[in-house]
Amino acid sequence: MEASFLESMAESIVGTPLNLWIESTVWLWPLMEIIHFIGLSLLLGSLLVIDLRMAGHFRSLNPGAVHKLLPLVLIGFGLNLVTGFLFFCGDPTRYSINIGFQIKMLLVVVAGINALIYKWKIYPVMHTWDINDDPPALAKAVAYASIGTWAGVLLLGRLIPYVGTG
Repeated sequence: MEASFLESMAESIVGTPLNLWIESTVWLWPLMEIIHFIGLSLLLGSLLVIDLRMAGHFRSLNPGAVHKLLPLVLIGFGLNLVTGFLFFCGDPTRYSINIGFQIKMLLVVVAGINALIYKWKIYPVMHTWDINDDPPALAKAVAYASIGTWAGVLLLGRLIPYVGTG
């Protein structure tokens, strides 16, 4: 049977200096967990406020002010990208065949596509909206899709140690 892309990548990582350093440094994994949690808090906390406002909730909040939270989303995503990569490098064979991890990565891709739709279709016209009107259907769809996909990423990330493989 042919190995999947993730399994092939895992095989190429095992035994590398990065993999061995992560495996042998006792304090590193807990530190990465803390940083990953901080990144997740920044990402999801800020994104939840942005998405709920974009969907038409919290109308007392100025949409422009709410969207100033986007740098926190990007910082959180960056922290999670780096620590997530290091988690994978630290135990590649476990992650590569874990169904929770695989679905989580698929949801991250879906969330990225959703973010591109936001950037291309929503953000350029947001300044023309009357803040008292109901947001356009596409804006609501993008907002709720964002909340749903990131909630799935969070839940699946938490389940990785407990779900079966492939």
